Amino acid sequence: MPVVVPFFSGAKQLTIDLAESVVILRGSSDDKITHVLQGEVNIVLTRPMLISRVSIKFVGKSYSLWPEGIGARKTKLYHEKIIHEQNIILQTFPENPPKHEGVLEAGIHRWPFQFLLSNQLIETIEDDMAKVFYYLSASVHRVGMGATKLRCRQDILLLRTPNWSDIALTANSLPTTSINSERQLDVCDASICIEKSNVSSGTQFPISISLSPNRKHVFIEAISVILTEKRVYRLPEFQARRVELHDFKVTLANVTSCVDPALTSTHGLIPELSLKEMRRALGVKNAHIPLDEGPFQHRLVFTLPNCVHLNHTSTFSEISIRHTLKIHIEVAATADDGSLTRTHIRLETPITILDCRLKEDYNALPTYEEALLHDSVIDENDMSEASTKPTGFFMCPCYLEYKKKRKCTGKDWMKIRDGQHRPSVIHRQDSNELPPAYDVIDPKLQ
Repeated sequence: MPVVVPFFSGAKQLTIDLAESVVILRGSSDDKITHVLQGEVNIVLTRPMLISRVSIKFVGKSYSLWPEGIGARKTKLYHEKIIHEQNIILQTFPENPPKHEGVLEAGIHRWPFQFLLSNQLIETIEDDMAKVFYYLSASVHRVGMGATKLRCRQDILLLRTPNWSDIALTANSLPTTSINSERQLDVCDASICIEKSNVSSGTQFPISISLSPNRKHVFIEAISVILTEKRVYRLPEFQARRVELHDFKVTLANVTSCVDPALTSTHGLIPELSLKEMRRALGVKNAHIPLDEGPFQHRLVFTLPNCVHLNHTSTFSEISIRHTLKIHIEVAATADDGSLTRTHIRLETPITILDCRLKEDYNALPTYEEALLHDSVIDENDMSEASTKPTGFFMCPCYLEYKKKRKCTGKDWMKIRDGQHRPSVIHRQDSNELPPAYDVIDPKLQ
Protein backbone atom coordinates (compact mmCIF):
# COMPACT_ATOMS: atom_id res chain seq x y z
CA MET A 1 0.00 0.00 0.00
CA PRO A 2 1.55 3.35 -1.02
CA VAL A 3 2.50 5.85 1.65
CA VAL A 4 0.96 9.33 1.28
CA VAL A 5 3.47 12.02 2.21
CA PRO A 6 2.19 15.61 2.74
CA PHE A 7 3.76 18.41 0.71
CA PHE A 8 4.87 20.19 3.89
CA SER A 9 6.27 18.47 6.96
CA GLY A 10 4.25 18.78 10.15
CA ALA A 11 1.04 19.31 8.24
CA LYS A 12 -1.05 17.87 11.11
CA GLN A 13 0.64 19.97 13.79
CA LEU A 14 0.93 23.45 12.24
CA THR A 15 -2.01 25.36 10.75
CA ILE A 16 -2.87 28.88 9.58
CA ASP A 17 -6.33 30.16 10.51
CA LEU A 18 -7.50 33.31 8.73
CA ALA A 19 -10.22 35.84 9.42
CA GLU A 20 -10.76 35.97 5.64
CA SER A 21 -8.88 34.01 2.98
CA VAL A 22 -10.06 36.37 0.22
CA VAL A 23 -8.74 39.93 -0.11
CA ILE A 24 -10.88 42.32 -2.17
CA LEU A 25 -8.83 44.99 -3.97
CA ARG A 26 -11.13 47.91 -4.72
CA GLY A 27 -10.83 50.25 -7.67
CA SER A 28 -7.65 50.79 -9.67
CA SER A 29 -4.12 50.28 -8.42
CA ASP A 30 -3.72 54.07 -8.20
CA ASP A 31 -6.27 54.30 -5.38
CA LYS A 32 -4.43 54.65 -2.08
CA ILE A 33 -6.21 51.94 -0.09
CA THR A 34 -4.68 49.57 2.44
CA HIS A 35 -6.17 46.15 3.08
CA VAL A 36 -5.70 43.90 6.10
CA LEU A 37 -4.93 40.19 6.07
CA GLN A 38 -4.95 38.78 9.58
CA GLY A 39 -5.16 35.46 11.34
CA GLU A 40 -3.32 33.12 13.68
CA VAL A 41 -0.61 30.50 13.37
CA ASN A 42 -1.52 27.50 15.55
CA ILE A 43 0.55 24.53 16.58
CA VAL A 44 -0.60 21.52 18.61
CA LEU A 45 2.16 19.67 20.47
CA THR A 46 1.87 16.34 22.28
CA ARG A 47 5.30 16.79 23.86
CA PRO A 48 7.72 19.70 24.41
CA MET A 49 9.64 20.95 21.40
CA LEU A 50 12.90 22.88 21.21
CA ILE A 51 12.63 25.76 18.72
CA SER A 52 14.56 28.89 17.78
CA ARG A 53 12.04 30.94 15.79
CA VAL A 54 8.46 31.12 14.49
CA SER A 55 7.85 33.14 11.33
CA ILE A 56 5.30 33.70 8.58
CA LYS A 57 5.60 35.25 5.15
CA PHE A 58 3.16 36.47 2.52
CA VAL A 59 4.43 35.72 -1.00
CA GLY A 60 3.17 36.62 -4.47
CA LYS A 61 4.56 34.91 -7.56
CA SER A 62 4.09 35.12 -11.31
CA TYR A 63 4.44 32.09 -13.53
CA SER A 64 4.38 32.03 -17.33
CA LEU A 65 4.79 29.39 -20.04
CA TRP A 66 6.79 30.07 -23.23
CA PRO A 67 6.40 27.15 -25.68
CA GLU A 68 8.47 29.03 -28.28
CA GLY A 69 11.38 29.19 -25.84
CA ILE A 70 13.12 32.11 -24.17
CA GLY A 71 16.69 32.88 -23.27
CA ALA A 72 19.84 33.00 -25.37
CA ARG A 73 19.36 29.46 -26.72
CA LYS A 74 15.54 29.41 -26.58
CA THR A 75 15.66 26.39 -24.26
CA LYS A 76 13.78 27.84 -21.29
CA LEU A 77 10.07 27.00 -21.56
CA TYR A 78 8.74 28.63 -18.38
CA HIS A 79 9.64 31.36 -15.92
CA GLU A 80 8.67 31.94 -12.30
CA LYS A 81 9.59 34.85 -10.07
CA ILE A 82 8.57 36.51 -6.82
CA ILE A 83 6.68 39.78 -7.35
CA HIS A 84 5.84 40.48 -3.69
CA GLU A 85 7.04 39.30 -0.28
CA GLN A 86 6.42 40.31 3.33
CA ASN A 87 7.91 38.59 6.38
CA ILE A 88 6.93 38.67 10.06
CA ILE A 89 8.87 37.03 12.89
CA LEU A 90 6.23 35.91 15.36
CA GLN A 91 8.54 34.72 18.13
CA THR A 92 12.29 34.40 18.77
CA PHE A 93 14.39 33.54 21.80
CA PRO A 94 17.24 36.09 21.89
CA GLU A 95 17.51 35.86 25.70
CA ASN A 96 19.15 32.40 25.53
CA PRO A 97 22.49 32.88 23.75
CA PRO A 98 24.37 31.53 21.96
CA LYS A 99 21.95 29.06 20.36
CA HIS A 100 18.90 31.36 20.73
CA GLU A 101 16.56 28.51 21.47
CA GLY A 102 13.50 28.02 23.64
CA VAL A 103 11.09 25.32 24.67
CA LEU A 104 7.45 25.07 23.62
CA GLU A 105 5.51 23.02 26.13
CA ALA A 106 2.92 20.44 25.14
CA GLY A 107 -0.45 21.95 24.25
CA ILE A 108 -1.83 24.54 21.84
CA HIS A 109 0.28 27.59 20.96
CA ARG A 110 -1.08 30.54 18.96
CA TRP A 111 0.63 33.51 17.33
CA PRO A 112 -1.59 36.25 15.86
CA PHE A 113 -0.33 38.09 12.77
CA GLN A 114 -1.44 40.94 10.57
CA PHE A 115 -0.27 41.97 7.07
CA LEU A 116 -1.05 45.35 5.55
CA LEU A 117 -1.56 44.92 1.81
CA SER A 118 -1.37 47.76 -0.68
CA ASN A 119 -4.06 48.23 -3.31
CA GLN A 120 -1.25 48.29 -5.88
CA LEU A 121 -0.86 44.51 -5.65
CA ILE A 122 -1.70 42.55 -8.77
CA GLU A 123 -4.91 40.56 -8.46
CA THR A 124 -4.89 36.78 -8.83
CA ILE A 125 -4.60 35.72 -12.49
CA GLU A 126 -5.37 32.16 -13.58
CA ASP A 127 -4.72 32.13 -17.31
CA ASP A 128 -3.66 28.89 -18.98
CA MET A 129 -0.34 30.41 -20.10
CA ALA A 130 0.41 32.76 -17.19
CA LYS A 131 -0.59 33.03 -13.56
CA VAL A 132 -0.27 35.31 -10.54
CA PHE A 133 -0.89 33.63 -7.19
CA TYR A 134 -0.38 34.40 -3.50
CA TYR A 135 0.10 32.29 -0.40
CA LEU A 136 1.04 32.40 3.28
CA SER A 137 3.85 30.18 4.52
CA ALA A 138 4.42 29.63 8.25
CA SER A 139 7.62 28.05 9.60
CA VAL A 140 8.67 26.76 13.00
CA HIS A 141 12.47 26.37 13.19
CA ARG A 142 13.29 23.38 15.36
CA VAL A 143 16.60 22.76 17.14
CA GLY A 144 18.30 19.40 17.34
CA MET A 145 20.18 16.82 15.36
CA GLY A 146 18.25 15.94 12.23
CA ALA A 147 15.31 18.19 13.16
CA THR A 148 13.52 19.75 10.20
CA LYS A 149 11.38 22.86 10.08
CA LEU A 150 7.63 22.53 10.47
CA ARG A 151 5.92 24.33 7.63
CA CYS A 152 2.41 24.89 6.35
CA ARG A 153 0.94 26.87 3.50
CA GLN A 154 -2.36 28.67 2.91
CA ASP A 155 -3.38 30.01 -0.51
CA ILE A 156 -4.74 33.57 -0.60
CA LEU A 157 -7.10 34.85 -3.28
CA LEU A 158 -6.85 38.50 -4.37
CA LEU A 159 -9.81 39.81 -6.37
CA ARG A 160 -10.27 43.30 -7.79
CA THR A 161 -13.70 44.90 -7.96
CA PRO A 162 -14.80 48.35 -9.20
CA ASN A 163 -14.96 51.05 -6.57
CA TRP A 164 -16.33 54.57 -6.76
CA SER A 165 -14.23 57.47 -5.55
CA ASP A 166 -15.08 59.32 -2.34
CA ILE A 167 -16.41 62.26 -4.37
CA ALA A 168 -18.82 59.99 -6.24
CA LEU A 169 -20.06 58.38 -3.06
CA THR A 170 -20.85 61.74 -1.46
CA ALA A 171 -22.75 62.98 -4.53
CA ASN A 172 -26.50 62.67 -4.90
CA SER A 173 -26.18 60.01 -7.61
CA LEU A 174 -23.49 57.56 -8.66
CA PRO A 175 -22.00 57.77 -12.15
CA THR A 176 -23.57 55.43 -14.69
CA THR A 177 -21.77 52.30 -15.79
CA SER A 178 -23.65 52.02 -19.08
CA ILE A 179 -22.27 52.83 -22.54
CA ASN A 180 -24.51 54.72 -24.99
CA SER A 181 -24.00 55.41 -28.68
CA GLU A 182 -26.29 57.22 -31.10
CA ARG A 183 -25.96 57.42 -34.89
CA GLN A 184 -28.00 59.49 -37.34
CA LEU A 185 -27.82 57.96 -40.81
CA ASP A 186 -29.73 58.48 -44.04
CA VAL A 187 -31.61 55.19 -43.80
CA CYS A 188 -32.24 55.13 -40.06
CA ASP A 189 -31.42 56.53 -36.65
CA ALA A 190 -29.61 54.04 -34.44
CA SER A 191 -29.26 53.97 -30.67
CA ILE A 192 -27.23 51.32 -28.82
CA CYS A 193 -27.12 51.05 -25.02
CA ILE A 194 -24.74 48.63 -23.30
CA GLU A 195 -26.23 48.51 -19.82
CA LYS A 196 -23.10 47.38 -17.94
CA SER A 197 -19.47 48.15 -18.66
CA ASN A 198 -18.34 45.94 -15.72
CA VAL A 199 -19.59 42.37 -15.77
CA SER A 200 -18.42 38.97 -14.52
CA SER A 201 -17.69 36.10 -16.88
CA GLY A 202 -20.51 33.61 -17.28
CA THR A 203 -23.23 36.12 -16.41
CA GLN A 204 -25.91 37.86 -18.45
CA PHE A 205 -25.02 40.91 -20.51
CA PRO A 206 -27.97 43.06 -21.73
CA ILE A 207 -27.80 45.35 -24.78
CA SER A 208 -30.68 47.59 -25.92
CA ILE A 209 -30.88 48.38 -29.66
CA SER A 210 -33.22 50.89 -31.27
CA LEU A 211 -33.41 51.39 -35.05
CA SER A 212 -35.86 53.98 -36.41
CA PRO A 213 -36.14 54.02 -40.24
CA ASN A 214 -36.06 57.33 -42.11
CA ARG A 215 -37.43 55.91 -45.37
CA LYS A 216 -39.50 53.00 -46.62
CA HIS A 217 -38.28 49.52 -47.41
CA VAL A 218 -35.55 49.33 -44.76
CA PHE A 219 -34.47 45.90 -43.50
CA ILE A 220 -32.18 44.53 -40.80
CA GLU A 221 -29.91 42.01 -42.48
CA ALA A 222 -27.55 41.02 -39.65
CA ILE A 223 -26.65 41.76 -36.04
CA SER A 224 -23.33 40.56 -34.68
CA VAL A 225 -22.00 40.83 -31.11
CA ILE A 226 -18.44 39.60 -30.53
CA LEU A 227 -16.24 39.86 -27.45
CA THR A 228 -12.51 40.06 -28.18
CA GLU A 229 -9.89 39.15 -25.61
CA LYS A 230 -6.36 40.43 -26.15
CA ARG A 231 -3.62 38.79 -24.10
CA VAL A 232 -0.13 40.30 -24.04
CA TYR A 233 2.61 38.36 -22.25
CA ARG A 234 5.91 40.08 -21.49
CA LEU A 235 9.19 39.21 -19.78
CA PRO A 236 11.42 42.31 -19.74
CA GLU A 237 14.43 40.42 -18.38
CA PHE A 238 14.40 38.12 -21.44
CA GLN A 239 13.04 40.73 -23.89
CA ALA A 240 10.21 38.32 -24.66
CA ARG A 241 6.74 39.32 -25.83
CA ARG A 242 3.77 37.39 -27.20
CA VAL A 243 0.30 38.60 -28.24
CA GLU A 244 -2.81 36.45 -28.55
CA LEU A 245 -6.27 37.46 -29.81
CA HIS A 246 -9.38 35.41 -29.09
CA ASP A 247 -12.87 36.19 -30.38
CA PHE A 248 -15.94 34.93 -28.51
CA LYS A 249 -19.36 35.05 -30.10
CA VAL A 250 -21.75 35.63 -27.22
CA THR A 251 -24.94 33.57 -26.99
CA LEU A 252 -28.38 35.19 -27.09
CA ALA A 253 -30.33 34.09 -24.01
CA ASN A 254 -33.44 36.28 -24.11
CA VAL A 255 -35.07 39.05 -26.13
CA THR A 256 -37.84 41.44 -25.09
CA SER A 257 -39.49 44.37 -26.79
CA CYS A 258 -38.96 47.82 -25.26
CA VAL A 259 -42.34 49.01 -26.58
CA ASP A 260 -45.60 48.77 -24.68
CA PRO A 261 -47.49 45.76 -26.16
CA ALA A 262 -50.68 47.82 -26.24
CA LEU A 263 -49.10 50.16 -28.80
CA THR A 264 -48.02 47.52 -31.30
CA SER A 265 -51.50 47.09 -32.73
CA THR A 266 -52.74 50.69 -32.50
CA HIS A 267 -49.74 52.60 -33.81
CA GLY A 268 -48.42 50.18 -36.39
CA LEU A 269 -45.18 49.40 -34.56
CA ILE A 270 -43.16 46.33 -35.46
CA PRO A 271 -44.41 43.31 -33.47
CA GLU A 272 -42.21 41.69 -30.86
CA LEU A 273 -39.72 39.25 -32.35
CA SER A 274 -39.37 35.79 -30.89
CA LEU A 275 -36.11 34.40 -29.53
CA LYS A 276 -35.87 32.09 -32.54
CA GLU A 277 -36.22 34.99 -34.98
CA MET A 278 -33.58 37.04 -33.17
CA ARG A 279 -31.17 34.13 -33.11
CA ARG A 280 -31.67 33.78 -36.84
CA ALA A 281 -30.82 37.46 -37.27
CA LEU A 282 -27.67 36.93 -35.25
CA GLY A 283 -26.68 33.78 -37.12
CA VAL A 284 -27.21 34.65 -40.79
CA LYS A 285 -26.13 37.48 -43.07
CA ASN A 286 -29.53 38.03 -44.72
CA ALA A 287 -32.15 38.00 -41.98
CA HIS A 288 -34.27 40.56 -43.90
CA ILE A 289 -36.29 41.83 -40.92
CA PRO A 290 -38.51 44.66 -42.27
CA LEU A 291 -38.81 48.00 -40.49
CA ASP A 292 -41.75 49.27 -42.54
CA GLU A 293 -44.19 48.59 -39.70
CA GLY A 294 -42.24 50.65 -37.17
CA PRO A 295 -38.91 50.98 -35.35
CA PHE A 296 -36.92 48.08 -33.99
CA GLN A 297 -36.69 48.52 -30.20
CA HIS A 298 -35.54 45.41 -28.37
CA ARG A 299 -33.47 44.49 -25.34
CA LEU A 300 -31.16 41.60 -26.10
CA VAL A 301 -29.75 39.62 -23.17
CA PHE A 302 -26.58 37.70 -23.96
CA THR A 303 -24.67 35.16 -21.88
CA LEU A 304 -20.94 35.80 -21.67
CA PRO A 305 -18.46 32.93 -21.97
CA ASN A 306 -17.61 31.34 -18.66
CA CYS A 307 -14.24 31.31 -16.90
CA VAL A 308 -13.24 28.05 -18.60
CA HIS A 309 -12.65 30.04 -21.79
CA LEU A 310 -12.64 33.71 -20.74
CA ASN A 311 -10.18 35.44 -18.41
CA HIS A 312 -10.90 38.50 -16.31
CA THR A 313 -9.48 41.87 -17.30
CA SER A 314 -6.00 42.57 -15.95
CA THR A 315 -3.68 45.56 -16.19
CA PHE A 316 -0.50 43.78 -15.04
CA SER A 317 2.31 44.95 -17.33
CA GLU A 318 3.64 41.41 -17.78
CA ILE A 319 0.24 39.70 -18.14
CA SER A 320 -2.05 42.24 -19.76
CA ILE A 321 -5.56 40.99 -20.55
CA ARG A 322 -8.04 43.43 -22.08
CA HIS A 323 -11.50 43.03 -23.59
CA THR A 324 -13.31 44.82 -26.39
CA LEU A 325 -16.98 44.46 -27.31
CA LYS A 326 -17.70 44.71 -31.04
CA ILE A 327 -21.27 45.29 -32.25
CA HIS A 328 -21.99 45.20 -35.98
CA ILE A 329 -25.44 45.92 -37.42
CA GLU A 330 -26.07 45.67 -41.16
CA VAL A 331 -29.08 47.54 -42.55
CA ALA A 332 -30.31 47.34 -46.18
CA ALA A 333 -32.54 49.84 -47.97
CA THR A 334 -34.26 49.52 -51.38
CA ALA A 335 -33.73 52.51 -53.67
CA ASP A 336 -36.23 53.86 -56.22
CA ASP A 337 -34.48 52.00 -59.02
CA GLY A 338 -34.81 48.72 -57.15
CA SER A 339 -31.15 48.47 -56.16
CA LEU A 340 -30.24 47.42 -52.64
CA THR A 341 -27.80 49.55 -50.61
CA ARG A 342 -26.28 48.29 -47.41
CA THR A 343 -25.28 50.41 -44.42
CA HIS A 344 -22.99 49.18 -41.66
CA ILE A 345 -23.26 50.37 -38.07
CA ARG A 346 -20.24 49.47 -35.95
CA LEU A 347 -19.47 50.06 -32.30
CA GLU A 348 -16.25 48.99 -30.58
CA THR A 349 -15.82 49.78 -26.91
CA PRO A 350 -13.58 48.44 -24.14
CA ILE A 351 -15.36 46.71 -21.27
CA THR A 352 -14.14 45.25 -17.99
CA ILE A 353 -14.60 41.54 -17.37
CA LEU A 354 -14.53 40.78 -13.65
CA ASP A 355 -13.45 37.53 -12.09
CA CYS A 356 -16.21 34.90 -12.17
CA ARG A 357 -16.23 34.93 -8.36
CA LEU A 358 -17.28 38.58 -8.47
CA LYS A 359 -20.79 37.84 -9.64
CA GLU A 360 -23.30 40.67 -10.00
CA ASP A 361 -24.22 40.72 -6.32
CA TYR A 362 -20.52 41.00 -5.45
CA ASN A 363 -20.00 44.13 -7.54
CA ALA A 364 -21.68 45.88 -4.62
CA LEU A 365 -20.04 43.97 -1.80
CA PRO A 366 -22.19 42.92 1.18
CA THR A 367 -21.29 44.03 4.67
CA TYR A 368 -19.09 41.81 6.77
CA GLU A 369 -22.06 40.97 9.00
CA GLU A 370 -24.20 39.88 6.05
CA ALA A 371 -21.42 37.71 4.66
CA LEU A 372 -21.10 35.91 8.01
CA LEU A 373 -24.73 35.57 9.03
CA HIS A 374 -26.08 34.46 5.64
CA ASP A 375 -26.38 30.67 5.86
CA SER A 376 -26.81 29.55 2.28
CA VAL A 377 -23.64 28.81 0.38
CA ILE A 378 -25.57 29.38 -2.85
CA ASP A 379 -28.16 32.12 -2.74
CA GLU A 380 -31.65 31.85 -4.18
CA ASN A 381 -30.73 33.90 -7.24
CA ASP A 382 -28.04 31.39 -8.11
CA MET A 383 -30.46 28.49 -7.77
CA SER A 384 -33.10 30.15 -9.93
CA GLU A 385 -30.50 31.00 -12.55
CA ALA A 386 -29.01 27.52 -12.46
CA SER A 387 -32.43 26.00 -13.07
CA THR A 388 -32.70 27.83 -16.42
CA LYS A 389 -29.51 26.86 -18.17
CA PRO A 390 -29.90 29.02 -21.30
CA THR A 391 -30.09 32.23 -19.24
CA GLY A 392 -28.36 31.33 -16.00
CA PHE A 393 -25.06 32.03 -14.37
CA PHE A 394 -22.43 29.38 -14.98
CA MET A 395 -21.86 27.65 -11.63
CA CYS A 396 -18.17 26.95 -12.11
CA PRO A 397 -16.21 25.02 -9.44
CA CYS A 398 -14.04 28.03 -8.55
CA TYR A 399 -17.14 30.14 -7.86
CA LEU A 400 -18.64 27.49 -5.57
CA GLU A 401 -15.36 27.05 -3.72
CA TYR A 402 -15.10 30.82 -3.31
CA LYS A 403 -18.56 31.08 -1.77
CA LYS A 404 -17.85 28.21 0.60
CA LYS A 405 -14.69 29.91 1.82
CA ARG A 406 -16.43 33.21 2.34
CA LYS A 407 -19.29 31.60 4.27
CA CYS A 408 -17.23 29.42 6.60
CA THR A 409 -13.94 31.00 7.53
CA GLY A 410 -15.52 34.02 9.20
CA LYS A 411 -17.54 31.89 11.62
CA ASP A 412 -14.48 29.76 12.21
CA TRP A 413 -12.54 32.89 13.12
CA MET A 414 -15.21 33.92 15.64
CA LYS A 415 -14.86 30.54 17.36
CA ILE A 416 -11.11 30.95 17.56
CA ARG A 417 -11.31 34.44 19.05
CA ASP A 418 -13.80 33.20 21.68
CA GLY A 419 -11.23 30.63 22.83
CA GLN A 420 -13.21 27.66 21.61
CA HIS A 421 -11.61 24.61 20.10
CA ARG A 422 -12.35 24.48 16.41
CA PRO A 423 -14.18 21.28 15.46
CA SER A 424 -13.37 19.38 12.30
CA VAL A 425 -16.90 20.08 11.01
CA ILE A 426 -18.48 23.48 11.58
CA HIS A 427 -22.26 23.51 12.08
CA ARG A 428 -23.60 26.91 11.10
CA GLN A 429 -26.34 28.40 13.27
CA ASP A 430 -28.20 31.67 13.26
CA SER A 431 -26.42 34.21 15.42
CA ASN A 432 -26.65 37.89 16.14
CA GLU A 433 -22.99 38.18 17.07
CA LEU A 434 -21.09 40.86 15.26
CA PRO A 435 -17.89 39.88 13.42
CA PRO A 436 -14.56 40.70 15.05
CA ALA A 437 -13.01 44.05 14.31
CA TYR A 438 -9.70 44.21 12.52
CA ASP A 439 -8.09 45.93 15.51
CA VAL A 440 -8.76 43.10 17.97
CA ILE A 441 -5.14 41.99 17.77
CA ASP A 442 -2.59 44.09 19.59
CA PRO A 443 0.22 44.93 17.13
CA LYS A 444 2.68 44.78 20.06
CA LEU A 445 2.15 41.03 20.25
CA GLN A 446 3.85 40.67 16.88
